[in-house]
Amino acid sequence: MVHMAVAVPGTGSSTSRTLTRRSLLGLLGCGAGGAVLAGCGSATPGAHESSAAISVTDQRGKKLTFARPVRRVVTIPMPAAAMFISVDESADHLVGMHKVSWLAIRDGVMGQMFPRANKIAHGIADQEFAPNVESVLALNPDLVVQWGDEGSGIIAPLENAGLKVLGLTYGTQQDLDVWINLFGTLLGKQARAKRMVAWSHARLAEMKAARPPGPAPKILYFNRFVGGYKVATKNTYNDFYITLVGGTNPASGPHGLHGNGMAGVDVEQVLAWDPDIVLLGNFDAAMPDDVYGNKVLRDMSAVRTRRVYKVPLGGYRWDPPSQESPLMWRWLSLVAFPAGKRVDLRGEIVKDYRFLYGRTPTDAQIDEILWLEANGASANYKQFHAA
Repeated sequence: MVHMAVAVPGTGSSTSRTLTRRSLLGLLGCGAGGAVLAGCGSATPGAHESSAAISVTDQRGKKLTFARPVRRVVTIPMPAAAMFISVDESADHLVGMHKVSWLAIRDGVMGQMFPRANKIAHGIADQEFAPNVESVLALNPDLVVQWGDEGSGIIAPLENAGLKVLGLTYGTQQDLDVWINLFGTLLGKQARAKRMVAWSHARLAEMKAARPPGPAPKILYFNRFVGGYKVATKNTYNDFYITLVGGTNPASGPHGLHGNGMAGVDVEQVLAWDPDIVLLGNFDAAMPDDVYGNKVLRDMSAVRTRRVYKVPLGGYRWDPPSQESPLMWRWLSLVAFPAGKRVDLRGEIVKDYRFLYGRTPTDAQIDEILWLEANGASANYKQFHAA
């Protein structure tokens, strides 16, 4: 988790809408808006797959047992809330979450798909993930989900208070599979979790088999752009999917940076790499126009060819691993290789959201997910417009 930007909180159609989204992203690295989704009732498939006693081993190696599936859960890691809701197909069993998770849900797609989630308690931990134990205890949870690789200081207070804590790590596709399976087991929805993991694996195999031939574009991901550049290097999920779709990451290649994770760089280094494509993450308020308007970067290939893109933001940010990662892979492959095989990404979003959430997004909502307005001046983005 220490190598992934998601573990560190970030410092529409009208102007006011755009400013609201930008200001929220600039403050906490989250936010989205859009039309209300069609069919916002609670999903019921698999709602009661199991009621037997369960046992799991978390990513610390600690075994936890429960007499029955959990029904009151608090999540502190930011990606966990949306993932938990997706596995559960409901927000009914989530009683607390980190404020950054809550803001992304309230102002984004998840809050429209699952309105109850907007009312979930969120004053349960600070920006460094230190828990407010009194607030957590007041929620009477069966389980608290917490980072398991950030030291005992953020777990011990919870366990000392008699709470059961699931310790998690994060950053790879394997971690993502573990989270989904753990949540499925804890909820008594193992079959649902297995279907989600199998779906993701099938998409991964498909992407590997469909990797286009020809020159690999240099794709540079900015975790931060405003107030200083920070890019994804080795051992990041961003580096993984850049390679997956057939691109190369100049920050991790032969002329890249030493070390792993997200790293600060200066403008001279960015210009020396001269990326063909720039990706702007959702942990920063930067939009493509901010890059196009930067006079220092005007001769960079990605600027000259108008290939700067804001990464989509759906049920969760598409930058780090999440239940929606297969959609990120598809989107990036279409951005990186616009002359390749045509795929109806909007149709895939509709189909995949029905599977992931039991909800059908409207065209207006898909526009918001894809940042259609912000990315509108970038090359080949019309491929994502509604027919």
